[in-house]
Amino acid sequence: MAVTEWAIYVETRRPDGTRERCEIGAIRRDLSAPGPDDLGLRLAEAKGLLQQLQIRMIDGQIEQSAALDRRCCHCGLTRSLHDRRQRTIQTLFGTVPVCQPRLRPCPCRRSQADSSVSGGRSRRVSKLLKGRATPELVRIQAELGARLSFREAARVIDLFLPSGVGANHMTVRRRLAEIADQVEARDNASPHRISLSKGGPLIVSLDGAHIRAVPGFQTRHFEVTTGRVDAKERPTRHFAVAPNVSMSRPDTIRNALRAQGWLPDREVIVLSDGDPSLVGAVRTAVRGPVTHILDWFHISMRVRHVEQSLAGLLGSDLEHKGPLDYAAFNVDRLRHLIWNGYADEARHTLPDIMQMAANAVVLNGQQGRARIERFARLVRDLETYLGLNSSALIDYGRRYRAGLPISTSRAESTVNSLVNMRMNKRRQMRWSPKGAHRVLQVRAAVVDGRLADGQLRLTG
Repeated sequence: MAVTEWAIYVETRRPDGTRERCEIGAIRRDLSAPGPDDLGLRLAEAKGLLQQLQIRMIDGQIEQSAALDRRCCHCGLTRSLHDRRQRTIQTLFGTVPVCQPRLRPCPCRRSQADSSVSGGRSRRVSKLLKGRATPELVRIQAELGARLSFREAARVIDLFLPSGVGANHMTVRRRLAEIADQVEARDNASPHRISLSKGGPLIVSLDGAHIRAVPGFQTRHFEVTTGRVDAKERPTRHFAVAPNVSMSRPDTIRNALRAQGWLPDREVIVLSDGDPSLVGAVRTAVRGPVTHILDWFHISMRVRHVEQSLAGLLGSDLEHKGPLDYAAFNVDRLRHLIWNGYADEARHTLPDIMQMAANAVVLNGQQGRARIERFARLVRDLETYLGLNSSALIDYGRRYRAGLPISTSRAESTVNSLVNMRMNKRRQMRWSPKGAHRVLQVRAAVVDGRLADGQLRLTG
């Protein structure tokens, strides 16, 4: 047999110059009859090595930290050891049993509280063993829980990480909630943490999405508001908020604006589909006026419906098409007029189009009546839509040629990345507003990169 063995050693180099070397594992391969599965390191072997390395590192860190705290910083004497308490700490590379030392107070400081020892515990060791799990593990579990279902996230963790991590679906959900609360706490930070920036206006794109509610909620679905704030030369800031949670919609929008360097009196442009509640939330957030721009895509689709309905009528077997031919002249101009900033003229042509449709009904009688009335209803809906949002109609062509956004497609992509990929489509979970809100906070932080590099950080 041609058995080859690879021994893996860990060498500890201490500050005093001493070294300690120990073996943490060995890998054997029989190369007399090798197979594809014998090539390289296997997952189970790698997981075992990582767990042993983690145990050695943590034991060494606790030993060195306790040794530093045992030396009294006042008289230089070595404090005696009171006892050791057994506990476990969950890490990304396995659950590690540790012995946490407790120290007796130094004789020179018995009557006073020693700043380096709290309740007999080593100060440095207590900082290392803060909590039942390492922050890195909690963040990884939260991010996976935001990307996948809780059970699937637990399975992925169990597949790739050493055993004993304790990643069942309830743990993933609980730790995602912890990270979500941290994200909200940082978003609610005082204004002195804002990273100021100069430049043009802030562009807020808003849209809504519907999520299936848990049984017992007031309705079968509830709506969450999603959006993004874009500023020149700054990373995009995404946000989302569910109803009936502690964070109101204006507060969430204000926090996103702050993160992008917003200050009072700076111009804010809102792109929306015309929902007055969305624009009102931004006005409440900035406590002042905002510039509202109606989404071009929604206008274009409504005009397209009118065009298609009229084209169907003109291609039908109606006996009298004269009024519809006259209406076609104005319908063909609608898109051009609105695109180039002549929205008022476009609105004034709509009553004429509806009158021509009424004339066509009179001339044709019952023939095609339902189709003509449907065409008139689409024109009336377009007139109402443009009338309610007349102040938000602009010269879209000029703004488009200047390279500025004219559509809420960015907000709709935010709905897809934050909501649909996790809560809709093939994800058939039912959500409470609080649970959905927490998942959305973590997903927004993941999309923005605020969980990158293993730390929570504000954009910018």
